[in-house]
Amino acid sequence: MATWRRLLAFLAMTLVALVVAHNLVFLLAYGAGYDEALAHSGHDAAWRTAVAVVIAAGFGLLALAIWRLHRLGLIARTVAPTEGRLDPGASDFGRCLAGLWLRLTGATTLLFVVQENLEHQRAGEALPGLAVLGSTAYPDAILVIACVALAIALVGALLHWRRDLLVARIAGALRQARQRPAPVLRRPVADRDRRPGSIIGRGLALRAPPVLPAT
Repeated sequence: MATWRRLLAFLAMTLVALVVAHNLVFLLAYGAGYDEALAHSGHDAAWRTAVAVVIAAGFGLLALAIWRLHRLGLIARTVAPTEGRLDPGASDFGRCLAGLWLRLTGATTLLFVVQENLEHQRAGEALPGLAVLGSTAYPDAILVIACVALAIALVGALLHWRRDLLVARIAGALRQARQRPAPVLRRPVADRDRRPGSIIGRGLALRAPPVLPAT
C-alpha cells in the first residue's frame, strides 16, 4: 500500500512539473503571444483542461499530505519520548532531495519530449525530436524543467522527511514501551484477626469456675 502511495505521489509531482515547465517555456519563448503560440502548436482546449485538472489534483494531494502529517504530529506529541530518540537528520533530507530531484527531472524531461512531439504530429508538423529541449522555439527548456523539478522536489522531500521524522518518534516510543519492565504485582495479604484478646487471658478464659462444697 505504501508503495502505491509513493508511486501516485511521484506521478502527481511529475505531471505538475510537466505542465508548469511547459507553460514557462512557452511564456519565455513567446511572451505576449503565449496563447497564440499554444494554439498554433496543437495545444487546444483539451490541453488547458488537462492543465487545470493536474494543478487541482496536485493541490488536493498536497492538502491531503499536510493533513496526514498533522495527524501524525498529534500522535507523536502524545506518545513519543523526548530523549534518546533517533530522528532523521539533515543528511537524510539531502539524500531524499537529491534522489527525488534527479528522478523527477528525468521523468519530466521524457514526458516533455513525448508530449511535444505528439502535439506536433496532431498539428501536422514535422516531429522536432529532442530539439524541444534546446531549440529557439523552446529556449532553455532543459534548464526550466530542472528548476521546476527542483522546486517541486523540495516540497516533496520536506513532506517525506517530516513524515519519516514523526514515524521514527512514534516507533521509538513504542519500542521504549515494549522494553519497559512490567510492574510487579504483589498479592494482597489476607486481613488478620485484629480483635482485642481476652483481658483474663486465653487459659483462664477457657477454664470452668470452681465448685464450692455444700454446707
